[in-house]
Amino acid sequence: MRIFLACGSYLLQLMVWVAVLRLWVTSRSRIKHERRNFGSAVFSDHYELRHFLTQGIVLGLGLSVVNVLVGFSLPLLWIVVYEILAVITLIILPTTVLPLTLIVVSSLVVYFGGPYIKDLPSLAPTGLSWGNGGLDQVLPQNYLWLAAVFFLILGHWVSHYGGRFTAPRIYAKQRGKRIAGYPWREFLVLPMVTLVPGDWFASHWAFWPLLTIHGHSFAILVIPLLVGLRFTVFRQVPQAVYQTLAKKMVWLAVVGMAFFGWSIYRGQDLPILLVLLLVGYAIILWRAKRYDEHQQFWYSQVDDGVRVLAIRPRTPAVKLDLAAGDIILECNHRPVDSETSFYEALLINPTYCHLKVRNMAGQLKVTETAIYSGAPHEIGIVLFRDQEG
Repeated sequence: MRIFLACGSYLLQLMVWVAVLRLWVTSRSRIKHERRNFGSAVFSDHYELRHFLTQGIVLGLGLSVVNVLVGFSLPLLWIVVYEILAVITLIILPTTVLPLTLIVVSSLVVYFGGPYIKDLPSLAPTGLSWGNGGLDQVLPQNYLWLAAVFFLILGHWVSHYGGRFTAPRIYAKQRGKRIAGYPWREFLVLPMVTLVPGDWFASHWAFWPLLTIHGHSFAILVIPLLVGLRFTVFRQVPQAVYQTLAKKMVWLAVVGMAFFGWSIYRGQDLPILLVLLLVGYAIILWRAKRYDEHQQFWYSQVDDGVRVLAIRPRTPAVKLDLAAGDIILECNHRPVDSETSFYEALLINPTYCHLKVRNMAGQLKVTETAIYSGAPHEIGIVLFRDQEG
């Protein structure tokens, strides 16, 4: 019961609710944009919030178990700096989150600035410790541990969810034609168990869990850890891109663990190692973006057919073996070259759909399925809408 009550403190932290609000705004904006551009949303539910609740809790639980087993701790000063910076980031940056940057900046602020911050109130009477500069019970190497774990969690999450919810967005014209891209703007907030130096919590609330390690008291605290990725795919299969990124994130986690071991013997290298991880992360994302920019393919409008941009879940189109990027050449044996002509061809046989398709590799295929009688617009294939005028 004491553990459950302590975990409930997670819900009292401002950062958690700011993150929920921010994600709801992002999800609502996506749905409104899709309805404006495609008539209805590709994913009409707020799946970002669903992932926030399910994946965030599952991954946070796994991370918390590992942290407890290894005795992972963070100074109170780091937690305060991190949550303040995270709240500011979530509020003032409308299109991005910088989760790894928050970890590195918070760590550097505490490492360099902690011992010199004179205006911090003394916590001696409360039984807590700021843990300035890692000079108390908290090892500064823990910052590298956290960065390495961040990459491991991000790699796992991207591998399993990257490209699965490919909601297109219409961008500027390319050579007179509209193009689509596939942005990923999701993030999670993991409830992460960490140990905090001092016994203030337990001394004021008897139910609060407390551990004693090597003669030092640590309170168990659940804090939010922000994990996310901002990336847009324009010229490749999104799922393939994110699988590649996931593998590189795992390799960065391995490098982070190696840096962790190195810093045990050369603690003075900690700031450099943290910055190297951040630079490596930035380089990986930059190279992935550059590689995407140099591909020949575009999710653009075509003259000889209609481009498939997405497939709505739980619709007849799911059974058609179509993928984003495919070009529908014929519908019910009639050539199509626009959204209007496609739906007109569907009406030839209002209960069945027969398609001739060319995929991204240029291969032709034929596919067919039953559709809702008299409701061609509910087939579930997302196309470029015809422009008025």
